[in-house]
Formats: sequence, structure tokens, C-alpha cells
Amino acid sequence: MNGPIPEPVVDIQVQVTRLSPSEEFTNSRRFIINTINKEIRVNLTTGDQTQTSESFTYYSTNFSLPSFSHHDIQSKLQNILHSEEHWLCDRLVPKISTTAINSGFGENDIELTVHVTVTYRREYVEVIPVPAETLLDVLRRVVLQGRIEADELKSLNMETESCSICLQSLGSSSKIPSRMSCSHVFHDSCLVEWLLRKNTCPLCRTVLYDVSDSALLSVIGTEE
Repeated sequence: MNGPIPEPVVDIQVQVTRLSPSEEFTNSRRFIINTINKEIRVNLTTGDQTQTSESFTYYSTNFSLPSFSHHDIQSKLQNILHSEEHWLCDRLVPKISTTAINSGFGENDIELTVHVTVTYRREYVEVIPVPAETLLDVLRRVVLQGRIEADELKSLNMETESCSICLQSLGSSSKIPSRMSCSHVFHDSCLVEWLLRKNTCPLCRTVLYDVSDSALLSVIGTEE
């Protein structure tokens, strides 16, 4: 399950290169902006990490700025960055301005190469799908819940009574007796086979489970 997009970690490195007079870039400030978007996905179940990255380079040259004020830099960045990256301006503007001023802005033509790495860390829990129980699985579980042990069967004086489905004795057969929510007792395997065809008690016709949208939604009188 994935959570909301986390706050990214932004790393900005600004490299300054002075342009020689022979390059004739009078009053020019050249921008080269390299952006790298990284995503680190951490599986909280296994601890495994996977990383993906996407890079893009913006190159803008031979333009003039009246100054390296925050306003002028931001206006230029908004023109060259993709709209979805405009939020980076708040991080880039002060870094670029400070670096340019410290590098002698006003006296030298300079080239600024800005390296930006934006890293998102997403954590998720791996959800392993569990196969849905089949109707047969559920019926076996339900019938098992009504299982009657030999001592209880004897105390109820039901050893000689017969299973109404197969007509064999409840006590003498190798099959295990099972009592349903309606209190009637049958052999477990006989009952499962019966309930696969009908959802009612063989004797009193009490509905023993509901089936809706091809899935067992509830088992009447047998769920704890």
C-alpha cells in the first residue's frame, strides 16, 4: 500500500566558470541546469530497496540579466524550467544569487552550471494476495466446527442412530459425526457432499449458509 507523496530531499550544487573576453558574451550569464529525479522505494515487509532516476538538462545561453536579484533569477528560471518543476525556484534562487555575487558578478561574464538532485523516498508494505477460500474449503471448515467426539456421541446416546444421508450408523462408521446449527447430526463427509449441492439441512431444511455473488458471505449459526 502506498502512502502520500513524501517531501523530497533536494541537493543543489552550483559550479561557476568565468568566461574569457574572447567568447564575447558581454553582460552574459549562462545557465546550465541538470535535474535528476530519483525515487527510492522501500519495501517495509522485506527491507528491499529499488531506485529509479530520470535526468534532464536545460541549457540556456547568451541572455542578459539586469542583476542577480531574486526576482530576476526567478523570472528566468520559470521561463526555462518545466511548470511541474517551478517549485524548485524557492530552493534554487537564493543558492544561485549567493554564488553569483560571491563569484564577482558585475565584473566577469560567468557560466553557472546548476546540478539539482531531487530524491523521493516512498515506503510501502507488500501485500501478498491470499487466494479466496473455495466453497468446499469453507464447508469443510464449517462442518469441522460441529465435530462430535466419540465420548460426547456416547453420552448423547446417539451411537446407534444413523446418518440420514448415507443411512449408516453414526457410531460404527469411520466417518466423524458433525452437528449443524439446527442440532441435527450427520457424518462430516456426507454433510460436505450434501451442502455442495444444497445449502439446507437434509432433515429440517434450515438454511445453513448464504451464497451471494459466487462467494460465501456468511455461515448461519456456525461462525464464532
